[in-house]
Amino acid sequence: MSLYDLQHRRPSLTRWITSYHYDAAWRNLADEHYSYLRDRANALLLFSEISLDIRNTLVTEAYAKYQAFTRLNADAEQAWTLNYEYDVREGDTIVAKIGEGGHLTAPDLSLLGCVSQTPGVVPRIIQYVDYSPVVIGTLDGLVIYRPTGKPWRMALRRNLDLQHSAAS
Repeated sequence: MSLYDLQHRRPSLTRWITSYHYDAAWRNLADEHYSYLRDRANALLLFSEISLDIRNTLVTEAYAKYQAFTRLNADAEQAWTLNYEYDVREGDTIVAKIGEGGHLTAPDLSLLGCVSQTPGVVPRIIQYVDYSPVVIGTLDGLVIYRPTGKPWRMALRRNLDLQHSAAS
C-alpha cells in the first residue's frame, strides 16, 4: 500500500500526506518535521482514524524521507545545492543571496547572475551582458572564486520563516 492509495481516505490523512510532501519543511526543519509527522500519525491511530498497519506505513515513509533529507542537508552544508538558499559574504558583510533556483541577487534584489550547472563542468555563476554569457565566478564547495576581487563565501540559510507551516 502506497501513500497515493491512502491520500483520499480521510481528510486528516490527506492533511498528513500534504505535510509529508512539503519539501521546504524537510530542507529547513527535518528533525522537527519528522517528529511532527510521527506524532500526528500516532494521534491518528490513537483516535482510531487509521489502523496500526497504516500508521506503520506512514511512519516508515516519513523516516525514509527524513533519512534522505538528512543526507541532502549535509551535502548542502558542504557545497552549493539546488533548492537551498545561501547567504553570500565578503568578509563579515552579506553582499548577496543565492535563492532556491540558483539566482544570485544583491540585497536590493537586483539580479547579479545565475548558477549554471552544465554536466561535467565546474558550476559557474553567469551573468548575461548584451545577450552574451559572462562568467563572474566559479563555485568550489561553498566558495565563489571571482576573476576580480576577493572570493565570496557562502553560508547555508537555515530555519527560514516558512511561508506556510506544515503543522497547521
